[in-house]
Amino acid sequence: FFFSCSPLAVAMATEALPQPLFALPGGPPSGSHAAPAGPTEARTSPPTASPERGDTMVVESNRDRGMRLVEEVVSRWSSKYMHYTKFVGAETNLLRFETIFSLPSGERPVPIAVVRVHFTVDVSSVPKLCWQFEHESVQHTVDQTLTSGKFEGWLDRLIVDKSIVRTVHDLSTPFEHTRLRPPSAVEEVVEEEDPERSLSEESFEVEGTHELTLAETLANIFDAADEEDEGFLTHKEVADLLYATPLGLSDWDIKLLMTTAHENELGSIEYKPFVQAAPELTDALQKRRQAFVNRNQPTATITHEAMDLCFAEEFEETVKVMREIFEQADPDNTCFLSRHDFRQCLLQKHERFSPQEVQVLMQMVRENDFGSLNYEDLGSVLQQLRIDSLHNALVETDVESLRKHLILILRRHGLPLSGVSCQMPIWTLRRVLLEADQCCLSRMQVHVLLCILEPDFEGNVDVHYFLRVICAVVPHMFDAATFMATAGRIQTEKAEQQALEEMQELQGFTSGIAMTQKAAGEDDEEDQAGPDREYVEKALQQVLQTADKEHSQHQTLRVPEFLGAMQNDHLQTCKLSDAEIRGFIAEAEINSNLEIAYTEHVKRWAPVIFELRKSKVYEGYLTGEAMLANLSKFEKTFPTMYPPTTPPEESGGEASGEGGVKMLSRTTTNRRRSMTRTNTEAGPPASRSGKKPANGVDEG
Repeated sequence: FFFSCSPLAVAMATEALPQPLFALPGGPPSGSHAAPAGPTEARTSPPTASPERGDTMVVESNRDRGMRLVEEVVSRWSSKYMHYTKFVGAETNLLRFETIFSLPSGERPVPIAVVRVHFTVDVSSVPKLCWQFEHESVQHTVDQTLTSGKFEGWLDRLIVDKSIVRTVHDLSTPFEHTRLRPPSAVEEVVEEEDPERSLSEESFEVEGTHELTLAETLANIFDAADEEDEGFLTHKEVADLLYATPLGLSDWDIKLLMTTAHENELGSIEYKPFVQAAPELTDALQKRRQAFVNRNQPTATITHEAMDLCFAEEFEETVKVMREIFEQADPDNTCFLSRHDFRQCLLQKHERFSPQEVQVLMQMVRENDFGSLNYEDLGSVLQQLRIDSLHNALVETDVESLRKHLILILRRHGLPLSGVSCQMPIWTLRRVLLEADQCCLSRMQVHVLLCILEPDFEGNVDVHYFLRVICAVVPHMFDAATFMATAGRIQTEKAEQQALEEMQELQGFTSGIAMTQKAAGEDDEEDQAGPDREYVEKALQQVLQTADKEHSQHQTLRVPEFLGAMQNDHLQTCKLSDAEIRGFIAEAEINSNLEIAYTEHVKRWAPVIFELRKSKVYEGYLTGEAMLANLSKFEKTFPTMYPPTTPPEESGGEASGEGGVKMLSRTTTNRRRSMTRTNTEAGPPASRSGKKPANGVDEG
């Protein structure tokens, strides 16, 4: 009844806690030591910039401060019990954490009973902390709690109470007794540890038994949890077991490991195949994490305020759209959905969520004891996902690993092993980006990458060019310092705009004449900005319907007809930029008959065009100069195609910029035929900003 997994991870941590962030009454008792932090969000937080690196010191996030405050308190309670603390969720200015205390031993590595303490941190002004033990109603604070030295006895009492209840109501099975039977006493042998040996290769010693590998340890732990010997465990049980096992992984890495576990419709996981693959995956994650740290990543700490500045409108629109879908799937308005139903709701909006985002979101959304997910948390969880993805860009910021990952996926989609050059359809490359499961690309980021790529008239893109673009833009998107600089620029622009409006108001621009002039000016700005969303949707629909000469029942067009329609002169009235047209074409879903359902396509992607126009984060990628990475040095160790060849564009005379990334003008380096229409008499289409090419040369 009270069976629970042990927080074994704390036994492996040896690092001392950081200096106290908050002053607590009395201070820590002399000689006491805090149990090291377990696999919590505190371990996923980026390391603070060191003075040796010369980086600017960053402000610690509320979540990290809350975690440290909880650890400051619980570390003084007991020197006997092991504990680990995990972040549970957030509500406005309240952060919730849970600390689990247990007494694992060599004879019983999985303790029969544990004590859970629920903490709430108020970060609205001066951080305030309160907590309660288990389901008790008494609320403790730093000033009103047990006296010093009484906490360990309090934990003992709760453990004893649970043991008594278990004795009276013993629901354990004979199978559990065989797994938890104490082994015969033998002489304890202590071996010197090898500091260079990775945790995934390390053997786990249980007193009285032979040395166990990680695979055997996981198998024993999962078998012990599977009391009915069904071969399946719930997602929550698997997650709790992984967090309680000393894998040497951060919280983010454990979530990535969980994404490889296949769930059935009931939200259960067949754990034996997962356990077999776990050691190899764990070793790979450890190596990536170490390489990430060696590259001095992340370069900054992402704050919630910065994330709001950059993506608040995107989050708001996503939550609004998904709420309607969630409410349809939840007619009783319980705010909870099964894991299967929650996933299906997310997959309905594939223009909002990439497969990578869906996989990680399924590990982050709060889960109750019945395996259901609270969809009310989607907004805050989505924001935290974006922050964590920037803090843990293990592959995204490593050009060599990113390139290799993409090439392996390209080969699965038909990239030949040998040759000099190869072109692939833009729609195939879209699938490659969506299948890049080692990168946590958002769906909007994938769309921006497709807008940047320049296919020919048939929709084909050179593979070398594709790799150079992706390996330049993706590391730039996931650089934490660059993101924070962008957020600072956006904040400055908003402050300047607000100050200008206040100044105009103080100078009397609110008078009748001034208001009339202001309204006329706003009308002129709207005219310059182009037609609205409704007009563009109708225009696109009309152009595609005109191209549908067969008037198909399902309103579909063949690919050549669709591409031809996108060069129609009537689209000039929509004032769509080349990048917007390229992205609209690249997102088209092609069915088995090589046809595109254009009506649904317009309804799904026309709104995204206007949403993207509002983003200050992506406008530099769409209107600025093209970014191309120099990948020639990687061709020797891992060639794109055999025999190793150097792409023609990389052997030219352009000088590479810093970090092997070239900044090239689109108008002067476009050596492919663009699928977007170019008028030779009028010159290239103007961008949304109305600026001419910097060199004044017309592409036509």
